[in-house]
Amino acid sequence: MSVILVVDDDAPTREALATGLKKLGHEIYLAGTGAAALDEVRHHPVDLAIIDLKLPDMEGTELFGALRILRPEAIAIMISGAATVDEAVSALKRGIYDFVTKDFRMGDLRKVVSKALETQQLLVENQRLREALKDRGPTGRIIGRGPAILKVLHLISQVAPMKSTALIEGESGVGKELIAEAIHYQSPRRPKPLVKINCGALPEGLIESELFGHEKGSFTGAIQQRKGRFELADGGTIFLDEISEIPPATQVKLLRVLQEGEFERVGGTQTLKADVRVIAATNRDLEEEVAAGRFRKDLFYRLNVIHLVIPPLRDRVEDIPLLALHFLDKFCLENDRRPMGFRPEVMEALKSYYWPGNIRELQNVVERAVALCASNMVEFEDLPDEIRRHSPADDKIVLPVGSSMDEIERQAILQTLRKTGGDKELAARLLGIGLATLYRRLKEMELKDVPPEES
Repeated sequence: MSVILVVDDDAPTREALATGLKKLGHEIYLAGTGAAALDEVRHHPVDLAIIDLKLPDMEGTELFGALRILRPEAIAIMISGAATVDEAVSALKRGIYDFVTKDFRMGDLRKVVSKALETQQLLVENQRLREALKDRGPTGRIIGRGPAILKVLHLISQVAPMKSTALIEGESGVGKELIAEAIHYQSPRRPKPLVKINCGALPEGLIESELFGHEKGSFTGAIQQRKGRFELADGGTIFLDEISEIPPATQVKLLRVLQEGEFERVGGTQTLKADVRVIAATNRDLEEEVAAGRFRKDLFYRLNVIHLVIPPLRDRVEDIPLLALHFLDKFCLENDRRPMGFRPEVMEALKSYYWPGNIRELQNVVERAVALCASNMVEFEDLPDEIRRHSPADDKIVLPVGSSMDEIERQAILQTLRKTGGDKELAARLLGIGLATLYRRLKEMELKDVPPEES
C-alpha cells in the first residue's frame, strides 16, 4: 500500500479525488494549501502527490520542489483546470511525472496513478540497489549478495592470505578474472604486481616466450632480450586464464616453476628464480582433460591445491537486479545519459532467462538496451528477441507418474538440448554432467542430432 497526498484548494475536487482513488487501496491524505501539504509530508511517508498547478499560497511546481527535498523518492502528478501547453511542458521538465487537466475521467486517472506508483516503487528499489552497490568492501568489483556468491567471497577471504596455487573453474563470462583480482588484492602480495595472461589467446609458438621470456636471437624476430611474465610478477601473482590451452611441452616447464620456482628464458641457459603465486582459471573440466590425455595429471594436482568453482548466472538469480543496475548506471554514465531504471516485466524477463553467456552476456544486453531505449525506463521491447521469446514455462518437463528412470533421463537430455538449440556443451553444463558423459548417453540413445518436438 502506498501513501497518496491530494493537494487542491477546491474542497469538492479534493473529496472527489479521494473517493475515486480509495478504490486503489492506498492511504489518502488531503491538503488545501501548499503549507498544509508540507505539514502532511512531514508526518506521513508520501509516495505520490497529486498537486493543483495554482494554490493560494504557492505555485504547484514550487510545492513539488519542496516535496522533493523532504521526500526525494516521491513523485508527483500535476492537475490544472486551464493550463497552457507551456505550463505543462515546464512542469514535466521540472520532473513532474505527468500533467492532466481537471476534465479527466476517474478511470483514466486511476491508471495514471497506478503507473506513477509503479514507477515510484521502481525508483525506490533502484535507489536501494544503488546503495548496496556503494558498500561492497574489498571485493568491490564482485557484485552480488546471494548465497552462491557469498560462499565464494567467504572462500576468497580464507585463501587470500595463503601462498598456495589456486584453480578457478567456471563457465565463460562468470567473472573468473575478478575472483583472481580479489584473491591478489586481499593477500600480502597486493603491493606487488598482478600479471595476467590469456593462454588461449597466444599462438603455441609464443606462449613459452610470454611466460618465461627469451634471449636475443633465440628465434626469428627476437631482436633483444625480453623478460617473461613470471619475472615481471616476481613477489606478486600471475593469473593464467584458459590454462587448459597450454601445449604439453609448456606444461612440463610450468610444472617445474610451480615445484621449484625455477625456469630459463627461451634460448637461455641461466636458471632464474621467481617468487610468484599462481592462480589459474579454466572453463573446461580439467579432470576430463586429464582423462583424455590433453592435460598433465601432475600439473593438474599441483594447480588444484585450492579449488574455487564460480556459479553460473542462472544459479545467482537473486543477484541479477544488482548486476543489471550496475551495468545500467555504467553505460548511462559512459553515454552521457540520465540515470535510468527497468520496468518490472523487464526485470522478470532478465531473471527468468538462462544466460548461456553469463555476466558478460548480461552486460552486453544492458549496453544494447541503453543504446535503444527512448525513455528513462528500459522497456520490454528494448530486450533482444531471445530473451523476449523465453518463457519460464519452457523450463519445465512434465512426465507421467511411474515413468521409468531411463525415460526421465531421456526427456531431460532431449528437452535441455532443444532449449540450448543443440549446444551440447551448454546442455551438459545445465544437466550437471560432463560433455563426454552426454555424448555417451546420446550414443546409447542412438541419437546424433536433436529431434524436433514430439507430437
